[in-house]
Amino acid sequence: MTASAGWKMALYENRTLASAITAAVSGMLVGYPFDSLKTRMQTHHYPSLLACARRSIAEEGVRGLYRGLVPPLLTASAAKSLSFSVFEQIKLWLRNHDPYINGGSKLGMPNFQRTTVGSVALTAAVSGSISGAVIAALCCPLELVKVQMQLANLMAKGTNGVTNASKTTGQTTLLGENSLTTKAHIRNQRPAPPRWTGSNFSVLREIVRQRGAFGMYYGLHLHIVRDASGTAIYFASYETVKETLRRLTGSDTTGALTHMLAGGTCGVVSWLLIFPIDLVKSTMQSQVLKPKNVQKYASSWHCLRDIYARLGMSGLYRGVSVSLIRAFPIHGLNFVVYEWARAAICRITSRPE
Repeated sequence: MTASAGWKMALYENRTLASAITAAVSGMLVGYPFDSLKTRMQTHHYPSLLACARRSIAEEGVRGLYRGLVPPLLTASAAKSLSFSVFEQIKLWLRNHDPYINGGSKLGMPNFQRTTVGSVALTAAVSGSISGAVIAALCCPLELVKVQMQLANLMAKGTNGVTNASKTTGQTTLLGENSLTTKAHIRNQRPAPPRWTGSNFSVLREIVRQRGAFGMYYGLHLHIVRDASGTAIYFASYETVKETLRRLTGSDTTGALTHMLAGGTCGVVSWLLIFPIDLVKSTMQSQVLKPKNVQKYASSWHCLRDIYARLGMSGLYRGVSVSLIRAFPIHGLNFVVYEWARAAICRITSRPE
């Protein structure tokens, strides 16, 4: 085997990894500022998404919206490639170990042969849930660091006497005072972020110092619930829409428009269903470095009940506008790039998809 044939074989055998990495990097660079705004709106009160964006950029610059980007950028490729790889491997395993093959259909059992839209959705949901749980267990420390970095300036204000943005006026109110400060005064009095937010590593070190090694997994149960259910919904809705559109067009293949529509739909649907879990997760993780005697919530259930009691169902969707605005284009782009990369690799290596 020549060197050229060797690398082509290696590329083809790892086409899922290569395609997922390409999609992950492109999606992260485009979508990270929206994720940063989402976290800010979930944990602090702003009158609108536009007010949050304006205030964040005015105080921290556009660069502030990319605070904490490095860990997810470096790990997103690894996490997404692993996610897609686990997803594809579980799909193959389910198909090869399906009770349907051994007469399960006579018992009315669901099958994983992907011969109907229903079986496509079921296979994707089961495979996606396992994939999501695996990724959550591995990425929890990185997600925890990301939340601290995204909220560094806001948490600094909380410890220096400045509260979150007022819902009614959109201005900032000083704790214990009735007067409203002007934007100029806020900029002049801007507190420096805590010293431990200087780098991602320093945040991680501070978490370990305060809470020990297990502190890196603060909020892990919420992370697993969010990612297991969210990834199940994500892949199931993607493959369901994709397969439905393929059947409606009577084609054996699907194109970029189908991938964009299916990817955008799965992003919107999954975020709508799991957003309250994500909100509670972000809120709980935002207090990991606060002393226990000043933490607002003792448990995730306490957090959920308090938000619902004070703000109703709409409170559980605080910041959802950012996620929905970014969901369709970003996830549509993810799958367009992913499917394009897979097809390109197959063309380069002259092998079937």
